[in-house]
Amino acid sequence: MAIEQAIFTSTLSDQAAGYHLAARSAGIAEADVQALAAWGPSHDSLLDAGADAVSINFHALPSGTYCVSRTTPGGQEYSGRAGQRIYTQCLVVPAEEFVRFSNNPFALLAAAFAQGALRVCERIPETLEPIRLLGRATALDPAALRALACEPGPIWLGALVQAAVAGKQLGIVGGTQRQRLLAALVNCLPVECRPALSFSTGLRYSPRRPFRVVGVSDDPCEQRRLARQFDLLVLDASTRPPRELTFSSGWGGFISSIVASGRYRFLAAELSQPRPGLTLDQLDGLAQMLHPRLQALAPDDGDAGLELRSERRDDPPRVTLPFARERADAAHTRRAGSGPAASHTAAALPATPADVLAALAPPHAARWEELEDLVFETIAGKPRCLERLRSEWTSFKTRCEAALLENARQHLVRHALNLWRDCVDSEELRNPRFAVAALDVIDVLFG
Repeated sequence: MAIEQAIFTSTLSDQAAGYHLAARSAGIAEADVQALAAWGPSHDSLLDAGADAVSINFHALPSGTYCVSRTTPGGQEYSGRAGQRIYTQCLVVPAEEFVRFSNNPFALLAAAFAQGALRVCERIPETLEPIRLLGRATALDPAALRALACEPGPIWLGALVQAAVAGKQLGIVGGTQRQRLLAALVNCLPVECRPALSFSTGLRYSPRRPFRVVGVSDDPCEQRRLARQFDLLVLDASTRPPRELTFSSGWGGFISSIVASGRYRFLAAELSQPRPGLTLDQLDGLAQMLHPRLQALAPDDGDAGLELRSERRDDPPRVTLPFARERADAAHTRRAGSGPAASHTAAALPATPADVLAALAPPHAARWEELEDLVFETIAGKPRCLERLRSEWTSFKTRCEAALLENARQHLVRHALNLWRDCVDSEELRNPRFAVAALDVIDVLFG
């Protein structure tokens, strides 16, 4: 089946000047042509600067087809205006063809890239021919979830999924991780529900492009403006998600349990089950049905559970999306925190204690997060945090059973030692205060 294509960019032609649908193949319906022109991004629309900037975009079209597009810088403006020209290549995908790629825009673009169908044309052709893509995609790409299992972790991914299922318009602050976060979100949804999730990984927010999920810059003022003016729910991958989204039940809680336990084969089998007519608002009910089956699995049924070790870990595995323009030296996402420790610890941290312990004992999730944050902030040097940690730990010990208490102590001590070691090993910063603070934390945890 043919996939039609179009190019939206700035050019001077016989039909128009400036940003417009500069070229298209003949099979695109007229209503879709108008929609592509309305959704097309123009000058200064990319969130990120530089020649490596890229945005992957997805939305439905009036005819029942879908637009999967890729926006990149495309040379200089023909008019000589300062700044780079923005170039968007759109693939118009019939529903029958889309389902062959499990309704996954990232999988379809990967196939297009492999066939050489994604490129920036220096000279816009007068006509475009449809393309035919080979291959297909499975319902789940486990690598998309494994890449984020340690950072931002199962709890954050579950919150992202729950927010998407709830139907609010989302803004994701994730820097270089935005594309991986969206790829993971798509993989967390049943195939039937994915077409309802329109998104953009790297375009500035615009009411003219009402994507359901968009990327947002790390500017707090801009985040507050979007939240206030457009009721956008902003989620920052470097901070704790809102607690009202961190459920142990619901579809988000189900995904958290999957990622924490590494039961990706179980998730792949369930996502592969045809469920015609399934919608996003029915997923919490589906999770209620699947949770008992997940909990009944034998302990050795997991295929990629989170591993915690006392020695230093390497960075978590990363998914390489071939159509992304990603720098090899891109910065790691920074973990929330204050003080000098915050900028030197995120890259080598293992799965956080709060993420792992919350999967073991969901009712204590909020307390796990608070204790972990206090450990981090104490070592970072935040005033009065050591006293707060001592008080919270003393209170927690009186309410927690012995086995779970020992598990929590073990993970928090490892967390403290990892934070301290990363600071001490840094070539840029060596400060004995971190060692003293870490010893203070360990003293509190062991009483």
